Amino acid sequence: MKLNIYLSALIAIATPAFATPWIESDDPLLRASIEMLFNQGVIKQPINSYPLMWQGIARDLSTIESSSLSTQSQFAYQHVKHALDRAKQGSSSGVRLNYNSEPALQQSFGKRDQQKSGINSYGSITGDRVSAKVSVNYADEALDDEYTNYHGSYLAVLIGDWSVSAEQVSHWWGPSNDNALLLSNNAAPMKGLRINRANTQYVGPSWLSFIGNWQLTGIYAKQKPHLSNGEKGDYWAMRFASTPLAGLEVAFSSAGSDYLTSTEIAPNSLELITTKQRLTSLDVKYSTSIANQPIAFYTELMGKNDSGIAPSDPFYTLGVESFFGDQKQLLKTYFEYSNTQPDCTAQLSCNEANESFTNYAQAYNHKDRLIGSATPQQSKSAVLGAHYHTMNGYGGYAKLRWFKTDITDLTQVAETFERLQLELGYQQAIFSGLWKISGSVYKDELANESDTNSALKTSWEYRFKVF
Repeated sequence: MKLNIYLSALIAIATPAFATPWIESDDPLLRASIEMLFNQGVIKQPINSYPLMWQGIARDLSTIESSSLSTQSQFAYQHVKHALDRAKQGSSSGVRLNYNSEPALQQSFGKRDQQKSGINSYGSITGDRVSAKVSVNYADEALDDEYTNYHGSYLAVLIGDWSVSAEQVSHWWGPSNDNALLLSNNAAPMKGLRINRANTQYVGPSWLSFIGNWQLTGIYAKQKPHLSNGEKGDYWAMRFASTPLAGLEVAFSSAGSDYLTSTEIAPNSLELITTKQRLTSLDVKYSTSIANQPIAFYTELMGKNDSGIAPSDPFYTLGVESFFGDQKQLLKTYFEYSNTQPDCTAQLSCNEANESFTNYAQAYNHKDRLIGSATPQQSKSAVLGAHYHTMNGYGGYAKLRWFKTDITDLTQVAETFERLQLELGYQQAIFSGLWKISGSVYKDELANESDTNSALKTSWEYRFKVF
């Protein structure tokens, strides 16, 4: 009741501007169109930090005449413009039904369906300075053991060029499509505060203009590493991203928590000294055209870092993506490889190499899922993927994914687990809503034994206006 009164008060005092001040980390098809426009030089803002603010993108789109765009960019432009027009609505609401036969499969950029089945309902309103979204979700057999949650809810206030929000939303930092190493939507969203630069245009002295348009994000949240107890601690993260050259985005990110610690013995007193660790990430994406074909290359390095900028003994992701488009459709293809195994070449042994990340695998979790990488430590993974979208709303995707990891049993004997997975998805409008369905077939091998399984996931979402 109090919440309804509060939302009504916001409506009364606010002039509609954006129903959603940012683009959430749940729509890979919209992301593909934004990336295509960045590749073509239409969008000049940093685009690899989700939630992604609308303000800079809206400004770039307002300076472009659609007739001046290449044929390849026409669909992407119309798609993003349509999403922007929808975001400008004074209010929006919706309901989404979903079923997932195997919620534990790897999470990539897109909707989080880490439960057997569920109903998601939400409503959002906005004003020139205030935006709010209330999301109430009911889940059956959720991986985070929550029957009812409020994932996706926020209250955001625009103060000058900055957005300050109290929220429980998912983040995705970096250019990766399947495996963001420092911060991703692999774990359930944490409750926290975020400050975000809403206006990413460069304003400042001319001698610093080489930075280009820039984005700064800071997060403070409450982390619950394990489901087995109620212990919670502080989590914080920061990201700076800029576009110093056309088609180039570079970013530095850092994160820490009360649980990321290291312990050593003081040489004099022989006492145990516990110090907090910090993880850092560097990511780069360069978008260009080769023989008039849009293409982009990206990488992310992430590792422990107690000082300086560069991470030590980093995990890494490498990727390449390309786009094929015209007035009525867009196809994005990509290949991505990730390695979360320590480099043992400069170490006396792999055990010593593992020392720097022993605490990472145990502590960089929220509700028993890694906050960053969707694959565990000591693994290699690769994915070949494609996303396709048409003007009439039909869309689909395909992913061929492989990953290999070392599993140590109770006897400390390491076994190799390997999975090969094919995933296909399709979407279309039906009953005035959006229906999605996907299926997976995957083969697992462990200790010279193999097993083949399948999984099905489907959802239907209906959006409507209340006010």
